[in-house]
Formats: sequence, C-alpha cells, structure tokens
Amino acid sequence: MKKVLSFLFIALLLVSIFSTYSWWQCRKEKEKMLVQIYNEFEVSRWELEHTGETFQYLLQNNVSQAVLLLYLEKYQHHVLVVRNTFGILASHSEEEKFRKLHVAMKNLFDVLTSIRDNPESLRENLQSNLEALREFDKLFKELSQYQSPNDIPDELAENFLEVSKELTESER
Repeated sequence: MKKVLSFLFIALLLVSIFSTYSWWQCRKEKEKMLVQIYNEFEVSRWELEHTGETFQYLLQNNVSQAVLLLYLEKYQHHVLVVRNTFGILASHSEEEKFRKLHVAMKNLFDVLTSIRDNPESLRENLQSNLEALREFDKLFKELSQYQSPNDIPDELAENFLEVSKELTESER
C-alpha cells in the first residue's frame, strides 16, 4: 500500500512539475510574441516622432491644402497602426498601460480624422492643435527608446492619455 501511495505521490509531483514548466514556457512564448508585435511596427512609431514638427514646418511655409491633407492621411495611417498594435497588446496582456496607450492613439486618430473631415478650416485646426502635436512628438521619441513593450513606464502611458484628452477637448 505504501508503494502505491509513494508511486502516486511521485507521479503527481512529476505531473505538477511538468505542468508548471509548460505554463512557464507558454508565458515566455507569449511575452516573446508581444515583443515581436511591438517591434514589427516601430517604423510607424518613428514616423510619429515628427508629426507636430512637420505640420509646423508645412504651415510656416504655406504649403497647399492638398499637401497638408496628404501628410494628414499619412500620419493617420501610422496612428492607426500604432493604435492597433497597442490594442493587440492590451487584449493579450493584463497591463493597464497598453489600454491607456490604445485609448490615447484612438483619441489622436479621431482628432486627425476630424481635422481631415473639415477641409475648410484645415489650417486653423492644425495651427490650434500644433502644441499638442509637438507634445506627441516628444512622447513618441521617448516611446521609441523602449525595445520591449514591457519596459514602457506607466507614467509614459499616462502622459500619452493626458495629451490625447487635451487634444480631444480642444477639438470640441
């Protein structure tokens, strides 16, 4: 009887160790996948480091409305990519910072859409939002320093959310 109980105990212990190891491996693979997703779209994050600066230059040089719209659509596309990236990270992670970053990108995308959809006041809307867009430049430059999404500080995500809320409030 003792041999049977000892055998069962050892079998349960081995199953437990194997299960724990498998869980740990899955967790590591998931982390690796999230880092790959984050890094796959870093070009869009790099492009967004110059949004405000670019619009400031374009407005100062009085470029045509068609050129402004072209750049606006380009930046919208990059924001959409980054928004979707953080949406994926938020859905596969329990970290609040990814949800905040996703919401911030959604807010930025919505504001850019609103500006694009109102071509008669395109210049005025860009000019009035230039300060917030320049603030996004700084935030994206800081974001680009992190090679892993897990390294992004919560404070940076909060700053993105605050600036995006200021931007949406100024649009109303």
